[in-house]
Amino acid sequence: MVPSKSLTWNGEAVSAAWKEAQIKGVNAAMGAAVNHAKRNHPWKNRTGILEGAINVTDPARPIATGVEGVWGVNDAVQARILEVGGVITAKNAAALAIPLPGGGVVLRKSVTIPAYPYLRPAADAVYPSLAMRIQKAHAKIGGGASDD
Repeated sequence: MVPSKSLTWNGEAVSAAWKEAQIKGVNAAMGAAVNHAKRNHPWKNRTGILEGAINVTDPARPIATGVEGVWGVNDAVQARILEVGGVITAKNAAALAIPLPGGGVVLRKSVTIPAYPYLRPAADAVYPSLAMRIQKAHAKIGGGASDD
């Protein structure tokens, strides 16, 4: 007679643990990307407005295909032009008044702003560590070894 063995299926608990680890890992990665963008931008900070607007806008949450979260910039009109560059054209006046370092202004119909990327370089620096962050979170919540 063949001995009988039984298997206790813990698939739902295992899936829940991995989902929790994904949420924690994505939140950790987004937080690291925010910090990187704030500390490593190529422009001279004058007001702190843009740095203060870089944040996690939507914490990680489960979706049908995994986990999703959003980080970036809220409420800073200069954010996009600094990230990707572009042309600013006078709309409500005949010209833009550009302040000069020694005082006074120079008038221009438009100015070209070069790109000073800060979000994409932060993502490029942090995203490769996402899997490791999820594995560490899984181990911390009692998921066991991360080389399953």
